[in-house]
Amino acid sequence: MPSKSASKKDIQTAASALTSTSVSVDSHNECNNPDILLIHSSSLAAQKPNFEGVTLIWFDPQINKTEDTMLTAQVLQKLNDSVIQYPDQDECVKYMENVKNEKIFLITSGKAAISVIQATQHLKQLHSIFIFCINKLKYEHLLQEFQIIAGIYREPSALVKAIEENVELLPKQMNAFSFYKQHEEKATRDISKESAEFLWFQLFKDVILQMPPSDKAKEELIKFSREYYRGNRREYKTITEFEKSYDSDKSIYWYTKDSFLYRLVNKALRTEDVGQLHLFRFFISDLSLKLTEIYKELTLKEKTIFMLYRGLKMEMDELKRLKENIGCVISANGFLSTSHSKDVAIQFATRTTKRADITPVIFEIECNLSTAKSIVFGDIWKYSEFAQEEEVLFNLGSTFKIESMENNKALNMTVFKLIATDAGMEFAQKYIELNRERYEETTPDILFGLLLVQMGKYDQSLNYFKGLLNASNVNIDNARAYNGIAFAYLCKSKLHKAYKSAYHAYELMIGAKQCRIKDSTRPMTVMGHVLLREEKHEESLDFYIEALEICNKFSGRKHLDTAGALDHVGNVYYKMKKYGDASQYYEKSFDINVEKLPHVHLDIAANLNNIGLILYKNEFSDDSYSCSLRENENLKTMLSDVNTLNCFEESLRIRKKLLPANHNDIIQSLDNIIRLLNKCGDIDGSLKYFAEKLILQKIDFDPNDPDDLLSRLRKTFKRRRQKLVEYSRHDQWLNSTCTRTSNLSGYVVSQHCIIHWKRS
Repeated sequence: MPSKSASKKDIQTAASALTSTSVSVDSHNECNNPDILLIHSSSLAAQKPNFEGVTLIWFDPQINKTEDTMLTAQVLQKLNDSVIQYPDQDECVKYMENVKNEKIFLITSGKAAISVIQATQHLKQLHSIFIFCINKLKYEHLLQEFQIIAGIYREPSALVKAIEENVELLPKQMNAFSFYKQHEEKATRDISKESAEFLWFQLFKDVILQMPPSDKAKEELIKFSREYYRGNRREYKTITEFEKSYDSDKSIYWYTKDSFLYRLVNKALRTEDVGQLHLFRFFISDLSLKLTEIYKELTLKEKTIFMLYRGLKMEMDELKRLKENIGCVISANGFLSTSHSKDVAIQFATRTTKRADITPVIFEIECNLSTAKSIVFGDIWKYSEFAQEEEVLFNLGSTFKIESMENNKALNMTVFKLIATDAGMEFAQKYIELNRERYEETTPDILFGLLLVQMGKYDQSLNYFKGLLNASNVNIDNARAYNGIAFAYLCKSKLHKAYKSAYHAYELMIGAKQCRIKDSTRPMTVMGHVLLREEKHEESLDFYIEALEICNKFSGRKHLDTAGALDHVGNVYYKMKKYGDASQYYEKSFDINVEKLPHVHLDIAANLNNIGLILYKNEFSDDSYSCSLRENENLKTMLSDVNTLNCFEESLRIRKKLLPANHNDIIQSLDNIIRLLNKCGDIDGSLKYFAEKLILQKIDFDPNDPDDLLSRLRKTFKRRRQKLVEYSRHDQWLNSTCTRTSNLSGYVVSQHCIIHWKRS
């Protein structure tokens, strides 16, 4: 757990210069020094994104009017590149409200303190407030009144030192964890969203590690870093040193070094910023491979069980989250730093802080090499600038089971006992292997973009694929890149652009020196989707039938690509209202997927959704057709009863487990269930799923105002009603419910959704 702070010598030199300045803190002399440069004014704040983990904001109506405040701001930039100054409170608060993935340190004057604290007390991203004023005694009572105040400072040097200590400590407290819930019956809150994040992170890690090393990747990183740190002489010097001296054997040294690299890489990993992860791909890969090399040396020794420790300060809501998930598997979204020494961990956990809502925590981690064979870690102290900390670094995405938690009275801290485990990776490894099998002829750079599309990050995927094409890299598969663009446009319902890009991809494949007939099914599938949405059913069917024939010929009748092609043909017949034909193709697709895939898989979820649609039509349509789906042995094994609702709900359950919460496919599943329950007259059930849909779509409604939700529900029922009598019955029921309760706490929706709404 090395210290990552600005150079002590640099800071002390600058701070001593500040203490010698003759300008007092509260003297409002105009600053006329031409050598002092404003770091970031409020007008520039929105122009530069913060790729580090901490934002320093300085709010003072008198800012920029004294030389010492401006000098102090320049010194603070040595600690953190993002220092933003605001003289206007409303603008300052508005900016802070829009900060999502960083922690904020706020500097303000004693005179402005109470007002700005009251205006920002609802912001979870605000970590600490530092008061900078000449009359320290006058404002000391605020320390007792507001826990968020870290301290009150009269001298600039004291302020700089306090912020330096906090900037140094905070990154160690900012590990984000993904959770994997192993047992559905476990009595904890639903963490399927975290399970999905866990899975996707492991998939991205696998793809990044498959990417071949290249000088171009290093050049891209250096170019980005120079542009980002323009004007920061200290970081510019470090970037130049990195450019000249870096090689893969020095990856651990550079990770532990006080530099831009540590801050940027960890912020990208913690926030799962896939664009930034791709930018740092070569360094992440080098570091991971170096740890693997050290780990192999470790396995040759006789010792097989290691006890490691991590100490940190933790906010109470994070502590509560870990307590709620005892027994679950967690994965740090990054490289996890630990120590052989429990004393070192305790030092990190007990570092001074005035915040009462932060508690010291120790992780005691047991690693058994004979049982946790996929967990890679290594002693890195001999490569580090901080050898005395006996640091041990876990590789990216390592997984641990939370065994227990105790309040250690002797240490006055909370101790979590963790065990390194393969359990989470066993879950992810199935998907990694399937991903490799399905995309065996796809290069890692193309696969990276496809994963973005599958996650629902359509704009990011478009930018990514276009960037690949613009890079003029001879090794890029342009046809697959264009098809990736087409896939993303299709998901965004940009049909013309999707068709155009897919057609271009198709031409590149067919026109290649070695005609790529097998690959051509991918753009053909996109073009078929576009035609289907445009209700050109016969043309769409032609594409899909041809794609199915190619899959049968080149991949075989039991291949996963063939299963996908069968499903697409079924979709066309469904839209043509040929439900009997659709049923046959859906069933064939489902049977292949059940044989080849784990139960919890997105293709199985799609099959179940489509089968549910057929069963729905079989129950409520006037069209008569033969439907053998209820007798399908695979369906009977998977579902307790083969009916429409069970198909829809099982599809939804799988999608929730594997997809981001607001993904289009989850919304689709909710819509289908709402439609079914509404049709069956189950208003309570319909309301429950409708409110969940609003929550996931982040549609604003007041959970304490039933009129708002009821109005939306009426509009939904009105759009779907077929008879005025049915709507009147629904409307009367809603009004009577509203009359019975003054808020949603007694409302059926609240029992299922309001807690989740507040969490989101």
